[in-house]
Amino acid sequence: MLLKNLKDKDIRKLSEIMAPKICEHRLFKFMCPEDSERQAFAQAYLRYNIPRWLERHDYILTDANFDVLIVLASPRRSSHKFHGKGAKQMKKFKSAQTVFFYRGNLSYIVHLTAPRNKRIKVMSIFADNEHDDVVFDLVDEAIALSNNRDFNLLYNTLTRRLIEQMKEKDFVVTYQKAFASTGFVQTLMMLEK
Repeated sequence: MLLKNLKDKDIRKLSEIMAPKICEHRLFKFMCPEDSERQAFAQAYLRYNIPRWLERHDYILTDANFDVLIVLASPRRSSHKFHGKGAKQMKKFKSAQTVFFYRGNLSYIVHLTAPRNKRIKVMSIFADNEHDDVVFDLVDEAIALSNNRDFNLLYNTLTRRLIEQMKEKDFVVTYQKAFASTGFVQTLMMLEK
């Protein structure tokens, strides 16, 4: 389901429920290498970013149980510092600046690989390994949004886990490389239309 107009208490609830489910997600492992801090980091990350995604007219999809969160965000709209509500919570993590490094890197890759004549949304999937059926139901919803609202859809990931299934959904690999001297492999896939 597409989330719209969330109140602060809804954002807080979503963040609290999702954080323990995604603290082993590779993106959060990169952004917060400290195991003991990662769940709190994931919660602060969601509480900070969900209002901004909504303000920027990005799309947030989830299921009724909040087992999976999919964000369709513009790769070209991001700041390079934390500001406003929730910024203080993010700044307390010593690794928080990796968020901007990751976003900047993604924006650069999208600039090089994606067509420039259409709007673009980058799909990030936040889920554990146990809810693939929910993931792909929401991916279908994301594809429908892409078609109905006329934007190109790119899937970005630091894991190879869902790549073959995404190919079955008509995504093709446009970029794949080791990410920033880490053990993670970044893959960007574009939906063929």
